[in-house]
Amino acid sequence: MPVNTPARLNLITRFSRWVGATVSGALLDLWRPPASQIPFLDGLRTIAVLLVVNNHLNEQFVAANGTNFYSRIPFVVNGWIGVDLFFVLSGFFIGGQLWKELQRSGRIEIRRFVLRRGFRIWPLFYFVFFCIFVLTWPHAAAKQYGWSDVVFLTNYLNHGIVLGSWSLCTEEQFYILAPVLLALFATRKIRNYRPWLWIILALPLLNRIAVWVYETGHFFEISPVVFANIYYKFNTHCDGLIMGMIISNVWVSSGKDQAPRRKNWAAVSVLAGFGILVLAQRVQHQVLIFTGLAFFFGSLVWFGLHWNVSFFNSRLFYWGSRLSYGMYLNHAYLVPWVNNRVLPHVPMAPIPRQITGFILLSVLSALLAVVTFCLVEHPFLELRGRWLAGEKDRVRMAVETSAV
Repeated sequence: MPVNTPARLNLITRFSRWVGATVSGALLDLWRPPASQIPFLDGLRTIAVLLVVNNHLNEQFVAANGTNFYSRIPFVVNGWIGVDLFFVLSGFFIGGQLWKELQRSGRIEIRRFVLRRGFRIWPLFYFVFFCIFVLTWPHAAAKQYGWSDVVFLTNYLNHGIVLGSWSLCTEEQFYILAPVLLALFATRKIRNYRPWLWIILALPLLNRIAVWVYETGHFFEISPVVFANIYYKFNTHCDGLIMGMIISNVWVSSGKDQAPRRKNWAAVSVLAGFGILVLAQRVQHQVLIFTGLAFFFGSLVWFGLHWNVSFFNSRLFYWGSRLSYGMYLNHAYLVPWVNNRVLPHVPMAPIPRQITGFILLSVLSALLAVVTFCLVEHPFLELRGRWLAGEKDRVRMAVETSAV
């Protein structure tokens, strides 16, 4: 029987203290929202992840039990639109960082931006990848060991082994392309970018139209196969990210004006965005739906920047927002267990049983996300904070030295 030497005990003690400090710091971070947090946008991010969770549960529940009234409700059967809401929010938040940097310095530090995003995205993603790789070795081998996950190309190649990674790959490609393009045409007058952003917003739509007509022979032809092909690719499904960039450009360049007239226009924009969405759905939903969703979700973000809806002030939405990344990555692996092992033993009619499954899945996914946030995400966010502080100190010292 091995003897615990003083060195080993000291190592165990230090590790347990590190875990305790890390967990307590992460939980404190989850408990206290920062002053800069916008509750409405927290609410939108929470809604986005719940839409995706509900959609994936619904798919497997219907496959096993058949359709019911609840499963046919638009926000349930079309829960995949939560990804497009994520795209708009990501475009807004990342665009805001880029526009502020351009306003401040007139340039983009690509390396700093990519590493900043990397500290946020890579740790949990690669942690999940490693777990899936180890636990599902035969499946991983069949998927060529998930190499496309490692280089963020699953939206184009073999779909990888991490469920849902295609959307993260789309965002990662955006995180590289956006700062590079802005760095090439850097100017502090960020308003000058706006006409070009609207032109760029039309590119994925034109790309979809071209692919659709080429594949089907007619713009109004309906084809689930072609839709599945354009759904995953960056060049045909990045409308939301670009719309988020446009909104953040207007928001940053306008100085966050909260004039009553502008607030009224923000309310009207929601009606306009919804009208565009309905029009896209009626004309050719498989080709135009991503554009319609970009305008509608973009209008909701714009509304949330000008109006404080007290409903979203609940700390639950802040928690949902902070945990949404972990929930997005983990929930798909919990769906079969909830559907096959738990729900068959719930003595309810199909609709209450499915709703119960959705609530249970959401809670379990959130609890697991708390664990990964404390042990994986938060430590790297702390490391990022120290690294960024060190970068600022080095820049300050360089400026002072050159001045001397």
